Amino acid sequence: MIAQDASWHYADDGSPRHAPYTGLFLAWSANRDLLSRDFKADYDAEIQALAERLLTPARFFQLCCDSLLVDEDLNRQGNAFAAHYLGRKAPSLPDDLTQLLGIVGIDEPGASWEHYDLLAPRLDQRFAQWQAGQ
Repeated sequence: MIAQDASWHYADDGSPRHAPYTGLFLAWSANRDLLSRDFKADYDAEIQALAERLLTPARFFQLCCDSLLVDEDLNRQGNAFAAHYLGRKAPSLPDDLTQLLGIVGIDEPGASWEHYDLLAPRLDQRFAQWQAGQ
């Protein structure tokens, strides 16, 4: 199952039109140890570069996932949370982007460190709420 397909965010030459919010979610997942064992093994150098902020969340997503977030990228807990939070039922990532960044519809943020730093505390809050509700 594809959790999130962001390939439409890129021009035919592969350059980003808009860096998708999925890159922000993936970077947060990497920082919270929600990536699968295989993903971590395959992209160890990229994960390290992300941790050192040498790669933006958008570039990390493009390099490691080819703009597709799939089940194999996240561990079991990461997939369960992604299924809950990336959907359109409130509270969801699109809702939080609108509230925190003023993003509506396809006017998505660049998956920059600035946006990540604004969004990460909300992701932590939503994750804690989700865990408490299980």
